[in-house]
Amino acid sequence: MKKLITITGAFLMILLSACGPTQNDAIKYNDSIMKIIDGLAIEHTLFLNQIDGHNIDSLKLTHKLFVAKAKESLEASKKIGPFGDKTEFIDVTLDYFNTLNSIANTEGKQMVEIMSKDSTQLTQEDLDKIDVLAAKFDNNYGKVYDKISAAQEKFSKEWKFELIEGTK
Repeated sequence: MKKLITITGAFLMILLSACGPTQNDAIKYNDSIMKIIDGLAIEHTLFLNQIDGHNIDSLKLTHKLFVAKAKESLEASKKIGPFGDKTEFIDVTLDYFNTLNSIANTEGKQMVEIMSKDSTQLTQEDLDKIDVLAAKFDNNYGKVYDKISAAQEKFSKEWKFELIEGTK
């Protein structure tokens, strides 16, 4: 009799675990991604607020923080993995963090190099280059932000949970 109860209990555990992720799991998954995005947003915003170049030391410092946090965020997002057998949300998430990492290390770095020059050494060509870099920065960010927002919206509809402002 004990053997039958043990086998039945084991069978029930297998059945329950085979059902897959729950709505609560989906919410936790979404929140784990958004926590990384929100953490990176702080350094991203600090850097953007210094891009006018009026304080070169602050510009360099915030860029350094942005680069470090972009790398850290990318590494953290790689550890999340797919949700059940679905990879769409994490694929878009990885694209988001890869893009921000690239922006920080490419356009951001080039902007800092130009804006770190003495103001008397800045040429019109430098200012034009800043405009091109800033447009590329904004364009690349806008595209991946729109993609991740759409993926999150789709994910929340699929798993039937509401996104609350500030967590989207």
